[in-house]
Amino acid sequence: MPRAELYVGELLMKMVARQTGEISKVDFNPQKPAFSSFSFPDEQFLERSSPESQGVSSAFFTELIRDLQADRECRMHKFMALRHGKVIAECAFEPFDMDMWHVTYSMCKSITGMAIGILMGEGKLTLDDRLSDIFSPRLGPLSIFRKTMTVRNLLNMTSGVDFNEIGAISGNDWRKGFLDASFKFDPGTKFEYNSMNTYMLSAIVTEITGQSLFDFCKERIFDPMGIKRVFWESCPQSITKGGWGAFMRIEDMAKLGQLYLQGGVWNGVQIVPEEWVKESTQKQIETGREDNPYYGYQLWINDDRPGCFAYNGMMGQNVFVYPDLDMVVVTNAGNSDVFQTSSMAIKIRDRMKNTIEVSDTPLPENFMALTELKAICKSVSGRTADFPVISAGGWKNRTVRMTTGSTRNRSISFAGKRTDFKAAVSSYNIRNENQLILRWLKKLDGKIYDLETTGVGFMPMMMQIVHNNFTDGMKKIGFRLAENDAFYIDIYEGEAIFKLRCGFGGKRYISNINMHSENYKVSLDSVVNRDEYNRLTIRNEIHFLEEASYRSLNIYFEDDAVDRVDRKSTFIHPAIPGRIEIRMNETPGTDMLRDTLKNFSIEGTGWESAIISRFVKGGMKEAIAHAINNTVQPVLYGRLENPEFPSYLKAMSEETAETDTLLEDEGADVISLDETNRKG
Repeated sequence: MPRAELYVGELLMKMVARQTGEISKVDFNPQKPAFSSFSFPDEQFLERSSPESQGVSSAFFTELIRDLQADRECRMHKFMALRHGKVIAECAFEPFDMDMWHVTYSMCKSITGMAIGILMGEGKLTLDDRLSDIFSPRLGPLSIFRKTMTVRNLLNMTSGVDFNEIGAISGNDWRKGFLDASFKFDPGTKFEYNSMNTYMLSAIVTEITGQSLFDFCKERIFDPMGIKRVFWESCPQSITKGGWGAFMRIEDMAKLGQLYLQGGVWNGVQIVPEEWVKESTQKQIETGREDNPYYGYQLWINDDRPGCFAYNGMMGQNVFVYPDLDMVVVTNAGNSDVFQTSSMAIKIRDRMKNTIEVSDTPLPENFMALTELKAICKSVSGRTADFPVISAGGWKNRTVRMTTGSTRNRSISFAGKRTDFKAAVSSYNIRNENQLILRWLKKLDGKIYDLETTGVGFMPMMMQIVHNNFTDGMKKIGFRLAENDAFYIDIYEGEAIFKLRCGFGGKRYISNINMHSENYKVSLDSVVNRDEYNRLTIRNEIHFLEEASYRSLNIYFEDDAVDRVDRKSTFIHPAIPGRIEIRMNETPGTDMLRDTLKNFSIEGTGWESAIISRFVKGGMKEAIAHAINNTVQPVLYGRLENPEFPSYLKAMSEETAETDTLLEDEGADVISLDETNRKG
């Protein structure tokens, strides 16, 4: 493993140094297709029903969803609950969509376990088959001296092989790396979670059937269950990753949980052998973890309720199965969850253990409770209004959300009370400031800024590493105002231009990003406001709708107007800024990379190992941690490309002066509010 960890150190060094392009040891081949928003003719959907009709109170889910939404640490994307095979509660949290697929991370390990169970049911494989026999042509002449490792050791995470997830970024031949690796302990004697165990199970499926795991699952699991919109990444040798890399819709994740509740049967057909379902969901090994003390075969055995288990993926991709309740609870999220330890997992598991009450017969329908559940689901989705409105701000709060819809009618009363007068003035100011912002955006139309620092990517580092798709570095950033006042931020990265439509006023637009021929969908929640220096600021929360990662992109326009004689461009004087500042952040970010540094155990010989060990283990470790922080939370600066102020300065200045005069006439309320505040 030292060589693999050395490669990780090299990769982190390259990313900190802001090198771009194919910086990984793993060859990149584009794989991920664009998600289809259209369902297939033979796609199967679960039946919907009210909670009461299935013996559960609507109020239970109302309280749970409200609690998940209120806790920012949960970072919920989607939620779904089944009882008796019917969907009784579901919601997507803004801006996510229930119908779109989502990265699953390690949740798909359980699907790999299903494929292994099918092969065992057909007599093509046994738990005690040795890897040395299965892969004998690939083992070197010294394999006779290697420890015995079986399929069982891969299934219950007891292989002891010192070739873990890091190996996935250390080279192209993952099978060889695993088979040639040393051992930390004797196989079968200890639990150690290792995604490469699952990858080797995928390789076994290919070795036995001649098909990739993905193709095998499509034929034997996905197609019979009507799971059509699914994708699974493969390694450079075209072996399905097995332990990660799958994208699925949350409803299809729920169907896989229901499949095991039904003993492996779907629509009367035995998809997975019943004996395998029973065996894989039994306690196979103690994990040594308090939160999840036992592991089965490629799934976790929980102690929330009798017989319950979970398909678990990091950052909140979970399928919780409760046989005694005949229930399945499914989540997609973007939190810090690794082994069901996040606030989200704790809230759900605690309620399923201690709070939920179920009936074997239908409860009386409760129209009021069901209406409240529907209301909270609609509320968290952000789809509650026919059009968005300016929701906050004015000159006092200094925050405005733009909208292309109409504002709500406001009743302005001058009843003589000071509070009524200030509220009326504030209401008028909001509308006026909204017009001012639109004029600002018109000033930015067509402007492009060259970035002084390159090597920073639009895609979060987590996504770059997981998908082996590394940035070419952002070079420029441009702004466009299109029809119907649609405002775009254009990111110039390498040879590509990512065209991102801003979502002001709560409106959501999906922008498609083509990153080296791989497709990703993003949505921006955008707000225009002023910072403490009175600079125009466009703040963007960027959600990668198929991923668990999140990025913020905040753009500050400096007080350096190129179209004014005085070069001043305060918020109330729309002008063309000559310089910009960009601040970015991502989640997950610094903490995860710091944990990676803590776990390094780089040893061996060679100058590369010595240098990286010196940085990571020695006195420079804090400096590297600081550099990583700057990589995850970079600050960039840009200058206006080809400013035109020399020949047009006078004319533009006169135009600005006229505009300012008009602003004073239209914006008397601004002065009134300031005076009111001073007099108050």
